[in-house]
Amino acid sequence: RRVGAPRQLSGMSPEVPYEDAQRSRDGSQGDTAFIPGFINHKAGMAGVDQERVKAVVKELTRGGKHHREESRKDANTEESIAKMKEMYASLSATRIREIEGSVRCRIGEMEAQRDLSRVWIHVDMDAFFAACHTLERPELASVPMAVGGMSMISTANYVARKAGVRSAMPGFVAVKLCPALVFVRQDFELYQKYAAMLREVWRVYDNQFDCGSLDEAYLDVTEFMSRTGMDGGEVAAKLRSDVETKTRLTCSAGVAPTRRLAKICSDWNKPNGQFVLERSRDAVISFLSDLPVRKVGGIGKVLEGKLAAFQIRTCGQLRQSLNVIAAVFTPAVSDFLFSVALGTGTEQRPPDAQRKGLGHERTFAPTSDPRFIEAKLHGLAEDVAKELQKENLKAQTVTLKIKKSNFEVMQRQLTIPSSNAAKVISEASILLLRKERPYGALRLVGVKASNFEGADSHKASQQTVDNMMPTAVAKRSEQAFDVDSTYFCSEEGCGRNVPLQERQSHDDYHLAMRLSRDPSWEKRKAPRAAVGTRIGKKARRDRSQKTILSMLVKNKT
Repeated sequence: RRVGAPRQLSGMSPEVPYEDAQRSRDGSQGDTAFIPGFINHKAGMAGVDQERVKAVVKELTRGGKHHREESRKDANTEESIAKMKEMYASLSATRIREIEGSVRCRIGEMEAQRDLSRVWIHVDMDAFFAACHTLERPELASVPMAVGGMSMISTANYVARKAGVRSAMPGFVAVKLCPALVFVRQDFELYQKYAAMLREVWRVYDNQFDCGSLDEAYLDVTEFMSRTGMDGGEVAAKLRSDVETKTRLTCSAGVAPTRRLAKICSDWNKPNGQFVLERSRDAVISFLSDLPVRKVGGIGKVLEGKLAAFQIRTCGQLRQSLNVIAAVFTPAVSDFLFSVALGTGTEQRPPDAQRKGLGHERTFAPTSDPRFIEAKLHGLAEDVAKELQKENLKAQTVTLKIKKSNFEVMQRQLTIPSSNAAKVISEASILLLRKERPYGALRLVGVKASNFEGADSHKASQQTVDNMMPTAVAKRSEQAFDVDSTYFCSEEGCGRNVPLQERQSHDDYHLAMRLSRDPSWEKRKAPRAAVGTRIGKKARRDRSQKTILSMLVKNKT
């Protein structure tokens, strides 16, 4: 123990270098820091030459916009890690004892709540988008194929994955890895047709199944097993057979006592396979021992990097380092990581299975053409509105998502009158977009509707168009927005929409406020006369006259 150093928490070695992706602080990490995101193995990528993928990605992206943006994010992560280490190093012996005691109590509570009575199946379609196209065009089955384009890939078939091509990879990188790659345009009507057929099958096993997306679902088959006398493995095999018979598509399944574990298991024997995890504590702990933390849903690149900074790369190492987790992470993150390490939680169906939001997004070649971008938003708003109407939902919040050509992602929200009309959602999203002008070239836009009428999800801190200004006019929020006759103020901290005929007075207000914040304003305004008053050099200012500033501040127009 070093003199003056705090006693080490159990499960933590004295030295905790950040070795994730072999980064260092010599300034070179920006070259390769983000590359691991492209080599994280998906099903069908077991034999991929990782070094070749790294070299190709580095060659094609180094110095580019994506590289700069990802390097910026990695720098933020490094800074956060440094603060965590500093906080850890500053722990007193008394605080360490308190943390260790609370961790023992928390582990005891979680173990007491462990529930092994349910059987969950997570079913995940194999390369769903690509498989749908292959059914329509059988000649694609034997060639490397990806759904998407040169900007971004949605998914790739298993032939392409052998060359390192995967979802969320730019198409120009994929073509370098696999020159024979064939691109296919996305066709959401086709995917929805097959997704509807899948739901008919899933409903037989659990009529309250939860969809994770178009091509995956969580099914609680405990009651089905009781009725049929089948075990979990038999149910999974029958379900997979029924899916293939109905759709001619294959899927993989994971069987486990919790939803989280079932999802991990469904990826174990992909494609067209299944994995069954026994319903016992020993089986769960053994399964997790060597499992990489990145395999767990909810642990992404950033959290993976923070854990790696403390030499935690597997769930087994995580379980041995829970004292450290409690010391350096927030209570919410710590609770999540505790449940991951112990294999507890998510045993029951979520108590609130209602939708929190509904949205769509599209990726395209970078463009700054406002007509193209707004047309995309309008189309997305129509898709969202159709689904809201189908589910008889009305949204009170619209969220705009944009990704710039430099891969910077921004989201903006707006409260609207409860509605599921395409016109209202479209105009609200376009207003949010126009507020960001000049937004430059964009490569992705998305529209999401949330905060559904009657739900308890409304946040008191949610900003509305009117309460961004000191003088809210609530009645204006009750009316649908007219894009062509509305001016959306882009002044920082404002964001109010006002009629075009009031734009000049509104801009004058902000001009006056800027002048009032300018340090030189006080020096300038004292010797000047009020508006409409002419006085001599030594004459006193007429206090009865109001300045532009005082009038505008008072009226707040």
